[in-house]
Amino acid sequence: MVEIYADVVFIINWIMNLLIFRITAMIVKKQPKLWRLISGSGASALLFCLLIFVPAISTYYNIFSALIVLLVGVLITFGILELRKLGKIVVFAHISAFAVGGIGSALFFSTNMGNIIGNVVGFSVNYFSFRVLIAAACLSYIIIKILLMTLNKVAIKKQAIYNIKVINGERSVEFSALVDTGNSLIDPLSKAPVIIAEFEHIYEFLPEKMRELYAARQEDDLSLVISAVSGEEIEKSIRMIPFRSLGTENGMLIGFKPDSVLITKESEVLTLSDVIVGIYNLSLTKNGDYQGLLSPCVLESAAS
Repeated sequence: MVEIYADVVFIINWIMNLLIFRITAMIVKKQPKLWRLISGSGASALLFCLLIFVPAISTYYNIFSALIVLLVGVLITFGILELRKLGKIVVFAHISAFAVGGIGSALFFSTNMGNIIGNVVGFSVNYFSFRVLIAAACLSYIIIKILLMTLNKVAIKKQAIYNIKVINGERSVEFSALVDTGNSLIDPLSKAPVIIAEFEHIYEFLPEKMRELYAARQEDDLSLVISAVSGEEIEKSIRMIPFRSLGTENGMLIGFKPDSVLITKESEVLTLSDVIVGIYNLSLTKNGDYQGLLSPCVLESAAS
């Protein structure tokens, strides 16, 4: 007969709850404070142990009490939420729990290692190994992380055009941007991603001399650009972004760092402060469907 120790069950359940709630937070794109994550996981683990080891209430251990245990952990971890958001988080927490449990069980059986909690739920195996627990946790995290990245890319492809609002000082402009998987431009200094925008839609941010350069198609002359922004408010935010494209081996795109960029995705607004707006002096499309190009990594960094 295998002995089951309450403290071991509590620690194991606490660790698994930490992983489940962390994965759930990744899925719903929320970042609970560390103390909430630890407290919520511990509360669910404690309630689970009470249901298992206290004879007076162990008879009430069923699917409904298990749901309450999880719900308490969710409320503590994510705070009091409106009913729709709470239901969404609970559903994803259950999906995460099944994923973690499934991977853990697969490792237990494939390595012929036991699960001490197996006796509680009706099947017995030899013994439990913390190494298997850690392996299951790491593998679950990696698999779900890859799955989320894949789903994000699919979602980006389905909704290819976004509304962009660039804010700098008291000025702001809005335009549409197409998600372009070929746009991987980054600022070589700050490593910030680059959103390409047509000059016609962001010229308001530029000083008069800079506008004249773009009107005369002289923006490739860096000495003229430096002279045009010298002493201007935008001078410190100007960036030189090298690029390569078909027919251009060593191109240079002029850009600037705005105060913030708002990206509207359905009803959700994503805010970015670490991003560069590159200025393109031609039209990106003949029919005017969009006026900018957005890198997928911009969306991923804004959603994380």
